[in-house]
Amino acid sequence: MRRSALFFAALYFVQGTIDLSTGLPYQPIQYLLKEDLSLSAGQAGFVWAMIGLGWTIKPVYGLVSDFLPLGGSRRKGYLLLMSALGLGSWLALAVAPAAYATVLVLLMACSFTLAFADVMADALMVETGRPLGLTGSFQSIQWAAMGLALTLAHLGGGYLSEYATPHTAFFVCGFFPLATLLATLCFVREAPQPLGQAQVRETAHALRTATRSRAVWIVAGFLFVWNFSPLFGTPLLYYERDVLQFSKIYIGTLGALTNAAGMLGAVIFFFFFRNISLRRLLYIAVTLGVLSTLSFLGLTGPRSAIIIFLGYGLISQITHLAVLDLAARSCPARVEGTVFALLMSALNLGRSGSQVLGGWLYDQTGFVPLVFISAAFTALCWLMISLLRSEWPASMESRAD
Repeated sequence: MRRSALFFAALYFVQGTIDLSTGLPYQPIQYLLKEDLSLSAGQAGFVWAMIGLGWTIKPVYGLVSDFLPLGGSRRKGYLLLMSALGLGSWLALAVAPAAYATVLVLLMACSFTLAFADVMADALMVETGRPLGLTGSFQSIQWAAMGLALTLAHLGGGYLSEYATPHTAFFVCGFFPLATLLATLCFVREAPQPLGQAQVRETAHALRTATRSRAVWIVAGFLFVWNFSPLFGTPLLYYERDVLQFSKIYIGTLGALTNAAGMLGAVIFFFFFRNISLRRLLYIAVTLGVLSTLSFLGLTGPRSAIIIFLGYGLISQITHLAVLDLAARSCPARVEGTVFALLMSALNLGRSGSQVLGGWLYDQTGFVPLVFISAAFTALCWLMISLLRSEWPASMESRAD
């Protein structure tokens, strides 16, 4: 258990540090698109949607690992392979010329390898934690580690954006997949998974059952709507830079404050929220999500930004963990990698779709309408909770962990 906890913490720290949409490379990529390539908010939103494609097709990674063990393992072999490919992708991006097509292809490669490794880690989390009722606890550990990583990454990203080139940031990112490789070698112990007809038939039967489950698809729809927030990402950054005139370092500091508050949110969830009934937890999450989104109507300057981003970081982490626990509890045995990846793809598809729509709407209407649109999509989740409640088994309502 301690080895598993250390592995999940290490992997999520790495993922948080080099996540393209939230970590160390986020600001350098944004300024590369905005300043070096001179893209509009809508054009930059398209690039981010393509980067997010690597996360949208996560069920493919789950299918590959569930059906085709690599080196006798369903998870460890692929973790080692993706770590090596990720290292190569980041270093290639660090030396590549700042041409649109080249940058887009390499950014997508970095995203694909990171997403594949994330699917393997999540599958191990479900396989290890669900039999013991520890999915919520493991995810609290994961996201506390990610909160720490993102806090440091936003500070570093703002500094690198101000004083270094994007290629320097990409070179730094290249070393973190090596940490994933070493953590996998040290902490992952996986029983051999022989590839035989009986195992394939059993996995295929479990997958057919999962894909026919109405509950699984309702959860996927809930996750899509939950994460469809056109306000966040490119529109928010363009508003901070062009309207509020925030410096790159100050934007990085706000990101660090958000994720420091997120660390506190993960700790609060671990001690106070993981034993609340799932239905009640989801109602609380949606209510807090709507309120935290509407708070951005008060974003008018540096002082208001500190208060808003601190509150948003704390609340969004608690609500995010509640939704992730719902996803983990919805996964059937033997296809944990595929189904959890399917649910996370629905979540990431909502994010990618909102990036495209958000960039276009920001160019057309400005900032304030996006706040109301994002809050409205979150509020739609209220209507879906009753539908969810009628479909999940009684065991999902239990909060024994």
